[in-house]
Amino acid sequence: MGKRVRESNGRFSSMWKNTKWFLKNVFIGTAVIFTLAGVYVAGGYANPVVKAELVKEGIPPVLERIIECESHNNHYDKNGQVLMRSNTNKTVDIGVAQINTVWFAKATELGYDLTKEEDNRAMALWIIRNKGTSPYSATYSCWNK
Repeated sequence: MGKRVRESNGRFSSMWKNTKWFLKNVFIGTAVIFTLAGVYVAGGYANPVVKAELVKEGIPPVLERIIECESHNNHYDKNGQVLMRSNTNKTVDIGVAQINTVWFAKATELGYDLTKEEDNRAMALWIIRNKGTSPYSATYSCWNK
């Protein structure tokens, strides 16, 4: 009898681990979706001043190299969805410039919808101008050639 209980508990334990993993990933995915929806609703209209600066001045060469290293200059994945990558620290990078979720509040404040490529690039420009290249240190060896 004791053996059956242990076997039963082992199966239950394994099932519980799988359920916890599934629920954690559903929670993270849902959080990302609601965050993106919030960015879209609250900041659907991008800052025209920065957009005008992008057109007028162009993207700095270092940012062009960073974007190439981060996403190979692609805003969408092979399925046509906005490019998103999850990180080990439970954040997500989005779009052509791989803007991290830690910047979503600032992007919303500036009026950017990071699911739009133009806004994603504008936010990357804002980051470079205000915080330098350190937020892109993970790909430093690629873009600093």
